[in-house]
Amino acid sequence: MNKIWIKDYKKIEEPLEHLIKELKIQVTKDLKVIPKIEHVAGYHIKKVDDQVEITYQHTNHFFAAMMYVLSHQDQTHYEIQMNNSFKSLGLMLDTARNAVPNIMTIKKYIMILSLLGYNYLELYVEDVMEVIDEPFYGYMRGKYSISDIKELDAFASIYGIELIPCIQTLAHLNGIFKHTEYRLINDIDDILLVGNERTYQLIENILKTTKEAFTSKKINIGMDEAWKLGLGKYLAQNGYENRLAIMKTHLDQVLGLCKKYKYEPSMWADMFFHLATGSYNQQKVSFTKDVIDQVPKDVNLIYWDYYRTEKKPYQDKFDSLKQLTQTYSFAGGAWKWIGSTPHNLFTIRSMMPAIEVAIENNVQDFLLTAWGDNGSEAAQLSILPSLIFISSQSYHMDYKDVYSKTLTNYSFEELLQLDCPDLLYKHNLYTPTNPSKYLLFEDLLTGHRRISVQKNYKGYYKKHTKTLKELSLKESPYQYLFQTLYLLSDVLSIKSTLSLEIYEAYHSKNIDELKRIILKIKKVIKKTKAFYEGFKAQWILENKRYGFEIQSYRIGGLLQRLEEVISIINAYIHGDIKTIVELDERVITPNLNKKTNGTIYFNQFSNYISYSLL
Repeated sequence: MNKIWIKDYKKIEEPLEHLIKELKIQVTKDLKVIPKIEHVAGYHIKKVDDQVEITYQHTNHFFAAMMYVLSHQDQTHYEIQMNNSFKSLGLMLDTARNAVPNIMTIKKYIMILSLLGYNYLELYVEDVMEVIDEPFYGYMRGKYSISDIKELDAFASIYGIELIPCIQTLAHLNGIFKHTEYRLINDIDDILLVGNERTYQLIENILKTTKEAFTSKKINIGMDEAWKLGLGKYLAQNGYENRLAIMKTHLDQVLGLCKKYKYEPSMWADMFFHLATGSYNQQKVSFTKDVIDQVPKDVNLIYWDYYRTEKKPYQDKFDSLKQLTQTYSFAGGAWKWIGSTPHNLFTIRSMMPAIEVAIENNVQDFLLTAWGDNGSEAAQLSILPSLIFISSQSYHMDYKDVYSKTLTNYSFEELLQLDCPDLLYKHNLYTPTNPSKYLLFEDLLTGHRRISVQKNYKGYYKKHTKTLKELSLKESPYQYLFQTLYLLSDVLSIKSTLSLEIYEAYHSKNIDELKRIILKIKKVIKKTKAFYEGFKAQWILENKRYGFEIQSYRIGGLLQRLEEVISIINAYIHGDIKTIVELDERVITPNLNKKTNGTIYFNQFSNYISYSLL
């Protein structure tokens, strides 16, 4: 068995051994590593035969250097210097949209981030965290205990990763408003009631808890997308007030609490744009002095943008942001929030110009966000190619393929095949559409007017099923990522066009075809059950069990509805009913978007399974 010796440095040798074992990285040569801690930018590696000298200042850079060494074990002589374009490079994990990553998954992320040269991990928690004196905060949501976070914080420190709390202090707190204890401080939707003493008691309890659990002085206080701020209970109690002034009043209170607990706060920048112009997406905004004066100077504003594919829109937003503050950072997106399928290819397409513009605007802190909207169906680690790509771009080294093979035993191109269940078009202008989600749940009788079904979808899914099955059989700790998506594509290789087939057979009065369709639906039921079991196994591997009950209701409901559709079609075939009323009324949507072969971004489960109230 080959071994790596770290000269006179057990503090690093043992964590490295643990990392290699847990991530199942192959060591094919004996190596002697000499670590040298000096005041340097990035890290320097010099290898001669089996001896490697690594010069670095920060712990994460030692592990980043070791990633390079482990990925080039067959090379005997080289000398390189690596430095990040950003002072800080981080990932934000969304733990609050049902899929709460378990401790093992977060530790795995910490080790991977360290190897890739990242230096911090934000945990986006909303209410998924124990809070002192708030017993129903995060009740039945799989919340992390204070001891959980302390354990993760200590583990992250070993690998040079700073664990940072990412909380919400204004909106996105719909989880807590299910409890009577918090309804008093619900302004409207998922927004806290500004000015209420209980609101600030809650926020202080949150900050008190994060101060105890995390060692970082940094905190992200959220405050994004509170679009209806001041328009609910606040309006009823106070009458209409300038909403930017309401925001400023609340922000001052929260920043005062941050100062009390010696925090260096950041917040999302969108509300200043929204309240001043009515939209965060408006380009080339010129702010008035009144608006600029409302922006505190003691908070870092995070410009987030996950959608642009060219440099100019990013630059326009930076130009607007600089009117408000000189203390800013950037957050892009690792797309895993529109179904079971990740969108690494669109992450790459959108983040290439974002990184360039961020560097040109002297951004010191680049954050990659991994949201989990509408159920967090995608595997936690399905964005590995995005993480590798961002690292490669930030360090100006094209090591995507060798790093992919070292970490996963898949090539970079093979990892990108995780995206294919949503790729139902041939060009490479990758677009965030999610047919693998809405076609799975589309009702076979009612359909949905926004959903356009093309007959060629079935062919795409048969091809994707073959590709994903082959990759799922490859020896790798990440083969389960491909297995789940193979099972999903296998369902869609029949179901993706089935609603259209039913419609056409019914309206052409083709009874024989309807009989064949019943057999197809039975196959779909069998394949859907297999997908459910694979999805559940993936969830339990990566996450706490909490939250999966939503998927059980969704997929269980789908299975029951498929059985019901069989009964309805059978009743029509046997003359028990004269018509299928849903098919008489249904309007078939033409291909509205030629570029994406009719596929769209349609993520909210409750919006497309039925026109009835859910």
